[in-house]
Amino acid sequence: MPRNVCTACIGDGDLKRWIRQQNGQRGCDFCQRSDAVTADFEAFAAHVESHVRRWFSLAIDNLPYDSREGGYQGSQLWNTYEVLESLYLDFPRDRHDRLRSALVRALPEETWCDYDWLTLDVDQALRTSWDQFCETIKHKRRFFFHGTGRDDRDSYTPASLLSTIAGLSARMGLVQEIPMGKTLYRARTDMKRSADANGAPFGPPPVRYATQSNRMNPPGIPMLYLASSAATALKETRVESARIGRWRAVRPLRILDLRKLPDVPGCFSEGNRSDRLATIFLHEFAADIMAPVARDDRHHVEYLPSQVVTEFMRDYDFEGGRIDGIAYGSTVHPKGWNVALFASPGHLGLAEPGWRSAVEQWLEFVGAKRVTLSQRGETKNIAPERTRGWIGK
Repeated sequence: MPRNVCTACIGDGDLKRWIRQQNGQRGCDFCQRSDAVTADFEAFAAHVESHVRRWFSLAIDNLPYDSREGGYQGSQLWNTYEVLESLYLDFPRDRHDRLRSALVRALPEETWCDYDWLTLDVDQALRTSWDQFCETIKHKRRFFFHGTGRDDRDSYTPASLLSTIAGLSARMGLVQEIPMGKTLYRARTDMKRSADANGAPFGPPPVRYATQSNRMNPPGIPMLYLASSAATALKETRVESARIGRWRAVRPLRILDLRKLPDVPGCFSEGNRSDRLATIFLHEFAADIMAPVARDDRHHVEYLPSQVVTEFMRDYDFEGGRIDGIAYGSTVHPKGWNVALFASPGHLGLAEPGWRSAVEQWLEFVGAKRVTLSQRGETKNIAPERTRGWIGK
């Protein structure tokens, strides 16, 4: 039996890290080189097996067996070689499969099955419940849907699903702050050149004009969509020139941050098994609600899931308080991002007819400029508007 295996023979980053921690003497029995630290191969194989058992179980320990029905009664069965293949184990220097074969021999010579053959993994249960949720609110029930479905080990009702997503988001550190002083931008393509460029036209639309279905809000419920830069704001409009209003945060803004989710931990990481599965689902969930939808006058049912999620998150009691909005990446400007804020005119220091109680101000209006795209797709300023213009240029 070979004694040592080196980091250069292993492609997985978490396994390489584990070998480095063993800090064995140089000299690998597989690649026959001495250019990397090593670990004892038997200890390495035991470490691999401990992680394999986090994702698979031995059929002999878990499945019923009936020789008349063909053996183990499970939906999916794997041999050890197939299990290692499914975990994406890569051996860069293993030209003749010596390392892979040795590892297969070191692991139990048994048939493997699902980790828990009686139930779905967490990510699968969340995924199927999310798919059912989307199908329900798009094509079956629009308003009274929270109690549909069932809560059990393999499925969630819409109410439980949304609560679970909120809890996972908080646990993954997705509740963040946009710092005080951060500048944010909104583009207007429909303003006449003679119009005053005060803050009101660059705030949320009045209720009577909030007729378009957007990513985070349905018609009739206005929100304030701002971009991280003037370039992003302009590119989101799909036009070459627009008036851009600039806002500055006068206090930190609490957001659900979907701009960059945590990386999915590897199969051989030391992270929690359920956390890895939950992170896989969160990536799929975020991709779904951030998927681009054609901009036209139609009422797109594709926006319904993200609108319902937004409304739920708006009132969810996260630790530290409710959030002020949701930030997400721009699909038209990879360097930029957007945020949908639950801001009323009062939060922007603007007059708010009918609002009887004062609210804390979140943003202040700095000024506006007309901005255009150059031939290279970059922005260039044309002229400041008739107000103060931007400060801190």
